[in-house]
Amino acid sequence: MNRLNISWVVGVLALLVGGCVKETRPLPILQATQATTEIPADQLLDVGVHIFEPGVPKEVEDDPDLADKTRIYPEIRRAEARYIAMQLRDTLEDTGHWGTARVVPASVDSFDLTVDGRIVESNGAHLKLQVTARDATGKVWFAKREYEGRADTRAYKDGYNNGRDPFENVYVAIANDLLAARNQLPAAELAKVRRVSELRFAADFAPVAFSQYLQKNPKTGAYKVLRLPADDDVLLQRIKQIRERDYGMIDTVSENYAAFSERLEEPYTSWRRYTYDEIIAEEKLKAQARNRMVLGAAAVAAAVLVPDSCSTNNCQRVTNAARYGAVAGGVAAVVSGYRKREEAKIHTESLKEISGSFQSEAAPLVVDVEGRTLRLTGTAEEQYAEWRRLLHELYREETGLVPTAPAADATTPAAQSSGAG
Repeated sequence: MNRLNISWVVGVLALLVGGCVKETRPLPILQATQATTEIPADQLLDVGVHIFEPGVPKEVEDDPDLADKTRIYPEIRRAEARYIAMQLRDTLEDTGHWGTARVVPASVDSFDLTVDGRIVESNGAHLKLQVTARDATGKVWFAKREYEGRADTRAYKDGYNNGRDPFENVYVAIANDLLAARNQLPAAELAKVRRVSELRFAADFAPVAFSQYLQKNPKTGAYKVLRLPADDDVLLQRIKQIRERDYGMIDTVSENYAAFSERLEEPYTSWRRYTYDEIIAEEKLKAQARNRMVLGAAAVAAAVLVPDSCSTNNCQRVTNAARYGAVAGGVAAVVSGYRKREEAKIHTESLKEISGSFQSEAAPLVVDVEGRTLRLTGTAEEQYAEWRRLLHELYREETGLVPTAPAADATTPAAQSSGAG
């Protein structure tokens, strides 16, 4: 019995060696389904990818220490909300299945198809998003569908320059699901979506003139076309011109978002790579610390509980030596565990420093539109509201029309203060 206990103690001490991290196999490179034939113009839906919700809990927003603990850094999440939306837009646009894909704030809903998203989890190792897609008629294609994936670590290697995002497979999965949902709609339904989108935009600028063409179900949010304006309607032609200008302005905004993403790409990729390394290292150290402390304590307990069954002095000396050796080894393992835990804290502090350096990259944007210089500051919502306000201002100057009623279903400050009758 004595020999068995001593052997068990020795075996426990042997297990105190730190565990190894399994190597991650390279992820398969998924590709979004590409268009192989030309799609008719009246079936090409323009897509508005809304800025994603950052997914920052209020308690994290108010508590920097909790932000460090959860690795949810509010400023980084807000930057990611724009960056991820831009990555998804690029993926959609490259397929050739859609009209023009643009990144816009959540308050803008005059597109043929809008995509909303929320960041559930985002770090260098893992990305999890929640996505909803809804067309201009109010039809929900899918709601709060979750997409997640681990990082393709090839993107973190020096010299890997194919430009693929480490979480590109997540964006590909979303793009393929959107295409599958679109393919379920007949051509006539796709044309209807585009018509409703146009009328909703017109009602935003001239609510009195165009609200008679659409009816919105207050319960479901679905839009129904009551009748269509004449093709030669003068106001409709002006609205179409305004919409083309709006597209041009949104393209300018999207270009600035793209520039913002390009400027962030290098520091953000570095941040994610280092974060990935920190997460893996921290998890390894925590596992080692936990194992060493638990097994070390078990070794101490086992050594203390070794029964005294020797009848000779020599046997007693051997037993005592084994017991004291096991206790010393167990205590050393516990101390080593605490040291590993302190090393993990150092990695956590490193995460905080990396995050702080990344936050400094998110600077305001200055743009020029038809000789007007506009400095975009604040959130993406506030920046785009300025664009919409300027567009309404230009519309009033061109038409001489003044606001007479709030735009139907308006949600932006610009839309609420403009319109024509």
